[in-house]
Amino acid sequence: MAVLLGVTACGGDSDDGGGGSSASEGGATTVTVSYNPASQFAPMFVGMDQGIFEEHGVQLELVPQTDVAAIISGVASGQYDFGFATVVHVINARANNIPIKAVATPDGQQAVEEAPDMGNALVAGPDSGISDAGDLEGKTLGVIGLASLNTLAAQELADAAGVDPTSIQLVQMPFGQMPAALAAGDIDAAVVQSPFIAEAVASGSTVIAKPNVELFADSAVGLFTTSEQKIAEDEEVVRGFAAAMVEAQEYAAAHVDEARQTLVEHLGLTPEAAAAATWCTTCTPELDTDGFATAQELMEKYAGLEDAPGVDEYVWKPALDL
Repeated sequence: MAVLLGVTACGGDSDDGGGGSSASEGGATTVTVSYNPASQFAPMFVGMDQGIFEEHGVQLELVPQTDVAAIISGVASGQYDFGFATVVHVINARANNIPIKAVATPDGQQAVEEAPDMGNALVAGPDSGISDAGDLEGKTLGVIGLASLNTLAAQELADAAGVDPTSIQLVQMPFGQMPAALAAGDIDAAVVQSPFIAEAVASGSTVIAKPNVELFADSAVGLFTTSEQKIAEDEEVVRGFAAAMVEAQEYAAAHVDEARQTLVEHLGLTPEAAAAATWCTTCTPELDTDGFATAQELMEKYAGLEDAPGVDEYVWKPALDL
């Protein structure tokens, strides 16, 4: 007990000024993690419940946030120690000299063999007349962000099917509003994230494509980021968080039902909705750079990206070897 109290006291007296992290009971460092609520974070939730993060020296304080731009701003300013972003967000940040880097993935590299269970889907409304991406000409498409990864992926699928992407009318809305908007005919199609895919299908909508799988096979697109300052000041904490995320994904893949149940507490889902929620359980959990290369090509094609930095600038290199 005396040793434990001594460790806790020493940790509490130190303040590295980075990310608002602090020493917690037992010697683990408390870090703030901001995320965009979706079932892909089930591995993180179950990893917390199982003490995996504490074993790696970190304790998570979660901050739900639907605006990924706000998450990035919070990470860059030190408000959050770690935050969710897609490859598109990180590329945009680095192109605008915002010093963040990817350090982990929440649900790994996209696995082709698990296409039916992947976390996002291009969904057509029940009376839209859309059966595939080639029917999107002149249609309304619900997206989480007007220049998001999901939007770029849908535009690329449409372009490959012979549709002029500029003819698609983009409607920005949260994932949670998409199933009802599809059912009511307010939008013709949407790129929906799990767990809301099941809700959309139950309301009569149809999955017509799996953008992440089709365009980003075997590469990571969902990420956890941190600031370069955090890496410089707390590299061991960053390493602990990144390693714990890998282990948490492995645990979640081996205990899917247990991981799903964490969505009841952390996302407010009903037990029935949680039981239907999906994320990739066969994905390689480590970070890679292939997704950045593909996303950068799409951003140059559809979003006017110019003079982007090299792909290696987007990631904390030690995370590639965990």
